[in-house]
Amino acid sequence: MKAVACFLLASALFAQDESALRRFFEGKRVRVKIDMPATHEGVDYYTTKDPPLDLRGYSSRIRRYGVSLRNGDEVMITGIVVKGKNIEFQLGGGGYGVFGDDTGTVTATIVPKTDREKRLEKDIDAEKDRDRRARMQRELNDLRDRRQREERYQRERALELEVIRKREIAEKRLQAGSRFNIWFQQGYLKEHVPSPKEVMDMLSEWIDFGELR
Repeated sequence: MKAVACFLLASALFAQDESALRRFFEGKRVRVKIDMPATHEGVDYYTTKDPPLDLRGYSSRIRRYGVSLRNGDEVMITGIVVKGKNIEFQLGGGGYGVFGDDTGTVTATIVPKTDREKRLEKDIDAEKDRDRRARMQRELNDLRDRRQREERYQRERALELEVIRKREIAEKRLQAGSRFNIWFQQGYLKEHVPSPKEVMDMLSEWIDFGELR
């Protein structure tokens, strides 16, 4: 019973601390001091490492996705999310690629066999007359060729649409912001959610908080 009470108390404090961070930060404007990758993967900051910023991952995401926020850009803090091992510090929308965002993948339409094609495949083996079987085989070949031509067209069309969608997504990425992911050691956030000042101290090298300080 005591353990349950402690768990409920910790959960309540956790929710209160997250709420306090959200009230303090969300909707406020800050200025970024580095280019931010155009993806929801954002920039990883590790409280247990020195240096804390994952520069290798950062460089990889910049190369792969491009830049959504540039050094010196002013942007709104649009979300603070406290999770089990990290805090998401979302800027200008938090970055493209969250649940619901288009991936750009286009699947070609499958062209099914017609009933006539299925029936011919079944009846040819049972047909005893050689000439009739040959005519049936020619008809079947024609139906297969027609279906395969349609499948090739559908695949080519899907590739064209995918190129268009990828181009559109690349443009959307540039408008969707980015984020910092602040990572903590296992179990830390269950005991202590950082205060707004502590969060600002962690990110002050890469974010100018201006009057928020």
